Amino acid sequence: KTQHHNQVIMRLTVLSLLLLSSALDAQQTQPTSNLQECIDPSSFDASIDYFPDKFYPHNTTDLLTVSYHNSYKIVNNLYTKKSYVLYQCGAPIPDDIPQDDHHLFIPVPHKGGIAITETPQIPPMELLGKRSEMVAYIGDPKYVSSPCMIVNMDNDVTKLVFNPEDPRNNDWIANATRDWITENPEAIIFKGPMEAGDGNREIVLAASQERTAVATFDWLGMYGALYNLENMANRIIKETEDRYICSANNAAALSGGIPEEDRVSILWASHFSGIGWSVANCPTWDSAYYCEYAKHCGANLLSRPEGMGFYKQYGGPTKYWYVNDTEMLELGQEADHWIYSKSDWDRIYGEKKELLDQFKSVKNSRVFDTQGMGSTMWYEQRLAEYDVTALDFCDVVGNAVRDDFYDNRWFRNLKSEPIGSLPACNAPDELNEPYVPPVPACVSINRGQESTPDNTDPADGLYGGAVKEEDKTGNDGIKKDDMKKDEEIEKEGMKKEDETGEEDMEQKSDVESSSVLLSLEAILSIAIVLSVGLSGL
Repeated sequence: KTQHHNQVIMRLTVLSLLLLSSALDAQQTQPTSNLQECIDPSSFDASIDYFPDKFYPHNTTDLLTVSYHNSYKIVNNLYTKKSYVLYQCGAPIPDDIPQDDHHLFIPVPHKGGIAITETPQIPPMELLGKRSEMVAYIGDPKYVSSPCMIVNMDNDVTKLVFNPEDPRNNDWIANATRDWITENPEAIIFKGPMEAGDGNREIVLAASQERTAVATFDWLGMYGALYNLENMANRIIKETEDRYICSANNAAALSGGIPEEDRVSILWASHFSGIGWSVANCPTWDSAYYCEYAKHCGANLLSRPEGMGFYKQYGGPTKYWYVNDTEMLELGQEADHWIYSKSDWDRIYGEKKELLDQFKSVKNSRVFDTQGMGSTMWYEQRLAEYDVTALDFCDVVGNAVRDDFYDNRWFRNLKSEPIGSLPACNAPDELNEPYVPPVPACVSINRGQESTPDNTDPADGLYGGAVKEEDKTGNDGIKKDDMKKDEEIEKEGMKKEDETGEEDMEQKSDVESSSVLLSLEAILSIAIVLSVGLSGL
């Protein structure tokens, strides 16, 4: 009998050890955050979620969806109707989805480098600390403003695909690009929204085609998905939106109760030599970024009335509207402020001094341009700093709450301020660090209260939680509504992480580890109890 009991005990002990080994294996293979390296192909397990950190686009993001499927994720560009399958490096290429339905299959985190073709593609890479991954720039380097990008181009870390002798020779650029991708077969070429993006290593980015500033910035999540940096992208997106909402609330408080027709007025217009004046056209608050900023800041942006002016077409269907001098005077003479969105004010003032001196904004020295950070930075960086741009817009119209350290970063007063410049890149240290914009803290008027928009109805305009009431279905067939619960869980998790701080997050990790240890202890306890119990029989 004793021998039989001992055999039973030995078998149970072996069983408990097997359970312990299995639990340890599960602990080792189930990642707690998105991996930054490839997995061992021999250890791949299709049941494991390799992407615990997920990115779900904002509810105003119309042109981007991301869905997750354990070892791969599908990114859909709904503007170009192209999708990209990003699968965990080391895992097999997914065989449960139609290969022909998707443009590219890319292992992530991506390691082959990126070729940049438009300057707005630079800031998202820098925000995620991926400057060294920008291995080529295809285009004229004079448009690049990033000091660290310029350092990398000067040091040949970022190759330049450009012919200064014939800069507009598109055939030369196409041939040189093909040669470059042949030499760098693992690289990806980022294309702009107007490009076809049909090449076998091309990804089209359409952030600039979104309706809202928040949605435009939301495409940082696509960059993050390519590098398994969704958690980092989520944090940056949330912090930026929080500051944006804060300045909207402050502007609403300062302009609340003032009828729209009595609110401070602002003219957004610039001149094109030999053609006429291009002025804002805002039939709705989300027609253009400056329309949104005006609504955000509680200002009355003067908009070209229907039927005023004339249009030109430049080889495509888009109509570009202009007004003449007489119409310009009628429209903008009484504007309190004027933002001139080009860099040639001195030229146009010299040509049209008699006309321009009749404008209230000119008389009162309230004309601004967009060269506060330099002559080209506006086109490269402002989309990545939409919260700061909005705050600066509010500052121009007098509806910003300022602290002692705040300076208007983007809009410079043409009468009193010089063209701005950027600080030099602190190479080599800064080259490998994420870019952190020098953003001012938003000082909320309602201190101690949660910073949420007073009005979240898109029909009424003040931006915050505007929702577009239509399903968004990508090529993977998953509707946005089907992901709603997961999205809410993800956002709640992000909120809790922001509230806990680093110290609490370390404690959270300890708790998670402890829960695993408790499970292992429970297995051992069961084995011991069984052993003791049986030995007493």
